[in-house]
Amino acid sequence: MPSYVIVGASRGLGLQFLRTLSADPSNVVVGTVRTPSSAPAIKNVHIVAADLTNPASLSAAAKQTAEITGGIVDHLIINGAYMAESTAFFGPKDFIGKEDTFRTELANSMDANVAGTLFAVNAFVPLVKESSIKKVVVISTGHADPQSVAVAKIKDAIPYALSKIAVNLLVKKLAIEYEGDGIAFLALSPGFVDTRTDEEGNLDPNVKAAYEMLTKIFQALKPDFNGPITPVESIEAQLEVIHGLKFEQSGEFLSHHGNTEWL
Repeated sequence: MPSYVIVGASRGLGLQFLRTLSADPSNVVVGTVRTPSSAPAIKNVHIVAADLTNPASLSAAAKQTAEITGGIVDHLIINGAYMAESTAFFGPKDFIGKEDTFRTELANSMDANVAGTLFAVNAFVPLVKESSIKKVVVISTGHADPQSVAVAKIKDAIPYALSKIAVNLLVKKLAIEYEGDGIAFLALSPGFVDTRTDEEGNLDPNVKAAYEMLTKIFQALKPDFNGPITPVESIEAQLEVIHGLKFEQSGEFLSHHGNTEWL
């Protein structure tokens, strides 16, 4: 009965991880959310409270998880992340006169995405050590690949991208730290995913326009690229990479294809 802990599972990719993994009754699935009372009820899923920016809550969640899983976590997947939508499409010049906004957004991004990742690992790693599988995956982004940014001329999402570059380096350092314990760490990009279309197929026109704009930008990386994939497609691909992860790959930054093709 393999166990999975999804840190940051209230919506989007985190929620889809829960739905996909819980479909196999042999899996033990735990999801952390800030507000458990608002989380959807999913069969074969245990919901516990935790906030990436609150180390004490993560420690409490790990303790509660240990009671659910028998003290073992096979797969720790850290999905939660922060990105401010109001400045998501700001380039460097757009922050002229908005320096305080930049400082705030960078601080928030680093706090949730970088510090939060470290706090989550520190809280749950004793349980991962008890596993025979020992895998820790941190969801990253192709925005953190400087070469792709240069080719596609992507100038926006600055605080978010900077924090994810830092996350990738943190993953490398964690791999070094826990090499002797046999834990495999991976920074994993989920691809360009449509997490905003609801179950009825509705999508905000502004978000749709943003998807179309990004699709054109990303065609510089992949000329035949025709738009975002669904959460189901992304999670299925990610799980294939996760399940195929070898210890020798610990510390790497890979895409949902298991390589460095981000789309």
